[in-house]
Amino acid sequence: MPANPQTYLEIQTPDGRRQVPVGDKPMTIGRHPENAVVITDPNASRRHCVIERNGNGWRVRDLSSSNGTRLNGIVIETSRLLPGDIVTIGGTRIVLVAPTSSTSKHATRPQDVLDDDDAPVDDMPDLADIEELGEAEELSPDEIIDDDDAEVLSEDDLVEVPDDMSFDDDGPLRIDMAEDSGPSISVNQASDDAWLATMRELAESLPNKPFGEYDIATINARGVVVHPAAAPDKKRPRQEAVDLLRLLLLIVARSRATDIHMEPKGEFYQMRVRIDGSMVDVVRLPNEVGVKLNALVKIISDIDVTQKSIVQEGHFAAKVPGRKIDYRISFAPSVFGQKLVIRVQDSALSPARIRDLNFPEWMYQEVASTMNQDQGMVLVCGPTGSGKTTTLYSLIRSADTARKNFVTIEDPVEIQIEGVTQLPVDESEGKSFSALLRSVLRQDPDTIMVGEIRDPETARIAMQAAITGHMVFSTVHTTSTIGTIFRLLDLGVEPFLIAQGLHLVLAQRLVRQLCPYCKKAVRPTAEQMARLPNGGQGVKQIYVPSGCPRCLSTGFSGRRAFFELLRTNDAVRDVIVRNPTMQDVEKALQGTKFEKLQQTGYQLVADGVVAFDEIEKVVGR
Repeated sequence: MPANPQTYLEIQTPDGRRQVPVGDKPMTIGRHPENAVVITDPNASRRHCVIERNGNGWRVRDLSSSNGTRLNGIVIETSRLLPGDIVTIGGTRIVLVAPTSSTSKHATRPQDVLDDDDAPVDDMPDLADIEELGEAEELSPDEIIDDDDAEVLSEDDLVEVPDDMSFDDDGPLRIDMAEDSGPSISVNQASDDAWLATMRELAESLPNKPFGEYDIATINARGVVVHPAAAPDKKRPRQEAVDLLRLLLLIVARSRATDIHMEPKGEFYQMRVRIDGSMVDVVRLPNEVGVKLNALVKIISDIDVTQKSIVQEGHFAAKVPGRKIDYRISFAPSVFGQKLVIRVQDSALSPARIRDLNFPEWMYQEVASTMNQDQGMVLVCGPTGSGKTTTLYSLIRSADTARKNFVTIEDPVEIQIEGVTQLPVDESEGKSFSALLRSVLRQDPDTIMVGEIRDPETARIAMQAAITGHMVFSTVHTTSTIGTIFRLLDLGVEPFLIAQGLHLVLAQRLVRQLCPYCKKAVRPTAEQMARLPNGGQGVKQIYVPSGCPRCLSTGFSGRRAFFELLRTNDAVRDVIVRNPTMQDVEKALQGTKFEKLQQTGYQLVADGVVAFDEIEKVVGR
């Protein structure tokens, strides 16, 4: 069958666009001058791929290229090619345009991806509702955005839906998979599903509303805005997966959630979020919706959608008014499919300076004065998830990074800080904490942050650095400040090094704050009064959680840290060098402002900020 004379390939390169008519003969594409379509893209192979007739249509075939051929963002070997599909080769995009065709642009359908002419790949995610994916151009390192200069795809970069297809705003575009005839598009089969209505209602019930759903722009792993912030365009079909992702990110931002969990359960996907340290159910999604959302997250995170049985990691970002939010992606195989966990890294949720940590005034003065010293060690201790790294970041941001050389060694680098050199640990390449620490000491540092002291060598090197003209910040997995001293001794650090180098030890915990809108006042029991500061003198009531729509019926809203601070003095130093017991250290601290963790925690109960049971849960009795 002869090709329609109006059908052509539109070649889009950084240098411009050109059109090449499509005929019946195969059209090879690559850098070699003998190709039917010659492109100069450095990521293209000499003979990269071929577009050829396949019955009444076309197909694209990769010719064992070195960098692969992508169809609508998915790496393929052989696939059916429909009008509006986008073939990406490095920074070059090739669009099949058939002006008289009524076939709509769509993402690559799994059943179209072939290993050969006859063998369909089964059990692949249905991506038919995912729009405008794979349209982002490959960028050079200079073009990758990390701030307000994010590139937004223009209207010229979007492929129009043919005029003879009409869409109504009342229902999403749906793809029905027929066993024999392939995918068929039907419109307006249903209005918003119950799960979508539930999520919208939940988003509107939350009190913190700095921005709306359509103020969110998603940025892929290469730093390109793939879904600009904009209200729905009535001329275009609704994008079910994209709208769902935006709505999910909105709920997370408004609820101050730190993690998103998408768990396949066989008959549905369970969506949960971690808020204030506790898991909260959000909604159950139909399997087909969960698969599409997972596929969308994989594509914008540059993760291979064809892999399902391995652990996969990636990242993407969202730009919202006033800031950028990063998301770390992890897929892990489970019984019913891959579970998706999204770690939210929102700098707006973290304290920026020492003052934001809500220290008691005397603790603030002690920490601030230590920050101005030229040498010594500050250790923050506590269990995993207690906010130790966040506290260290706050200390660094409060320091004069412009006048001093700050270097951090982290596993991994969680938040980038302006004016600070940050080194990631990579054990596979020999970049351990101790190895990097030895290297950093030869680079004239003033202040060094070591993510964690976990082995004798790192402990010894860090302590030696603290007494030879460097300020050292680090963390230790211990439960109390006094226990930290014995942990260092257990790691083999010489007592005289600890006595001379250790200046401050800060133990901390995170505790959920009561929701100010629904907390209930109760009269404390005699046992509770005995545990409160000064025997509860002057405290007539404490508060317990209740639950309301503004706190997702949890009774809590936000978390805060409380602390135990040990500052070494001459008495403590004398004890350390004499093979001490814990009682010896406690005795040496008598007469100072030292308060145990429980005491500062129960003070929050007396202040009406925290529930009594929450303190017992995080520190015990």
